[in-house]
Amino acid sequence: MRPPRRSSAAFGLFAALLVAPAAAAAAPARSSAVALDRGSLVAYVADADNEALHRVDLVSGSVATTPLGCAPAEVLVLAEDRVAVSLRGCNEVQVLDLDAAGEGTVAARAVVPAEPWGLARGPRGALLVTSAYGRALTALDGASLAERFSLRLPREPRGITVTPDGRRAFVTHAAGDALSVVDLDGGEAGEAPVVRAVRALGGSYRNRVDAMVGANTLHPTSSLAYAAVLNESGTRLFVPHLVVQNGESTTRVVAGGYGGVAIEEDTSVPTVAVLDVARERTLGVTDVAAQKNFVNIAANAFMGSAVAPAGSPARQPRAAAVLGDALFVVSHGTGELVELDARSLDPALAPRRAFSVGEGPSGVDVDPRTAIAVVWNQGSHDLSVVSLASGAVDTLPVAADPLREDLARGRRLFHAEGDRRISRDGRACASCHPEGREDGLVWRLGDGPRQTMALAGRVERGPYGWHGMHAKLEDNIAETLTRLGGSGLPAEDLAALANYLREGLFVPRREVKDPGAEALVTRGRDLYTSEQLGCNGCHGLDHGTSDRVVHDVGSRAKDESHAAFRTPPLAMLEGSAPYFHDGRYPTLEALLDDNLDRMGQTSHLTSEDRAALLAFLRTL
Repeated sequence: MRPPRRSSAAFGLFAALLVAPAAAAAAPARSSAVALDRGSLVAYVADADNEALHRVDLVSGSVATTPLGCAPAEVLVLAEDRVAVSLRGCNEVQVLDLDAAGEGTVAARAVVPAEPWGLARGPRGALLVTSAYGRALTALDGASLAERFSLRLPREPRGITVTPDGRRAFVTHAAGDALSVVDLDGGEAGEAPVVRAVRALGGSYRNRVDAMVGANTLHPTSSLAYAAVLNESGTRLFVPHLVVQNGESTTRVVAGGYGGVAIEEDTSVPTVAVLDVARERTLGVTDVAAQKNFVNIAANAFMGSAVAPAGSPARQPRAAAVLGDALFVVSHGTGELVELDARSLDPALAPRRAFSVGEGPSGVDVDPRTAIAVVWNQGSHDLSVVSLASGAVDTLPVAADPLREDLARGRRLFHAEGDRRISRDGRACASCHPEGREDGLVWRLGDGPRQTMALAGRVERGPYGWHGMHAKLEDNIAETLTRLGGSGLPAEDLAALANYLREGLFVPRREVKDPGAEALVTRGRDLYTSEQLGCNGCHGLDHGTSDRVVHDVGSRAKDESHAAFRTPPLAMLEGSAPYFHDGRYPTLEALLDDNLDRMGQTSHLTSEDRAALLAFLRTL
């Protein structure tokens, strides 16, 4: 343990914690990068950079650290001195018991699909976990962590929230415009749980909201739905996310700009979808009272504009919490905790207060009894404790920054919102490349449609860009900033940003443990490397799965000026749909079906060999 440094207001704030009055009941348990044990006023922190769990006593300020051995994503309080942690770095879920000194020992552990992320309590004592890269929802026995079931989900599942009756789980996704709704009560009668997609985000929600206030920009899609939170009665679900104008709708355009948006408008706008939990529908379709209340709240701040008002969360909303009629969202790229009016049809358009916290806030929890919010700041490795009554913010240092100085600098630049050197409209690199991956979108650019490139595990060497026009990563970044309308970065910042992309991005571990699947993958690898197929010629396994050369494979569209495209690396291939430079293939199956021997001789494959090749490609 070590004593923290505190601001001058600390002692008044923390003394108030001891005598604060009781308040509303807590929401159902779910995970975040920081989670409160409200009974003892202890905060648990999942520190990915230091690969550790921290136990922070909010009254004394003492910090106890338990090394985890790999990067955690989120933590869930199960009981006093017992927590569950999702370990995205080693594909495990662990239950830890904390001793009197606050240090944890492993009581149970389970291997789950790649990159476990969100945790929640399910029915009959189950522990539910989402796997971001593994595209799965797994139910574990609450005591032994034995697997009860595992369900396939759409790509990039993140947050999970269970209704108070335990019958349904809502899962958010970092890519796409849908929520996954899982009917959990089917297991009672022996039936498998059922997964349904509810398209409630992006344009299906925000376009109605914009029309109510006189804005005419259409946002056809969305991304970055990291978390969802229920109100205290469990009747409404709040989903902070990003709505995106990527050029698919009619609008006055700026030639060459990403998304082709009008100069006075933002390409992407933060929003909060509000769902009626019982009907699984967004508010605003038939809810006249909600519409009137929204217009009353937002009219002065937003009327006729497609730009979010001051005080709204920025484009990287990583976590959320509810207290009464207030919705709290951490704004990862601006270092703020934003309080929004939860009664609004779109709370993002009804900001109340913004609290400056630390760098890169990634988790938040609230305590109704003491009326505080706690925020874990991933970039500065400290904990902000916010008095929601007075507005005072106390900062507790929790851990040292283990990142090399240039990598820390590059990460700050990668996530920075409002930096006009990077983009005209203030968007961050991470807005389109969350965690160095991609948003799953195809953007209308000057030379035709282009899908967002995945970066993690793919940028160790050039050339760069779809046409391989930049030998250095720094030059490619500089050209991208120009395309985004930014004024540009100095050489030192470009170098730091490039180093972060090469060395600092997280690449999930993909493991095949099932003997039957392993045999299929081995057969697929043999096919891939065979001279008969020829895949390994351009996508050589010994050369980062790319020969780094431009080829004309007949993929040029009629309105494009270039016919040849650089061989893309195949790292994290399964998680980077859609495929081809213009995103024409939504799945690997569709790409292989239409290959026609343009990229390797695949037309002769039997159904068994085709399945084997696809199984191997998914392991890359």
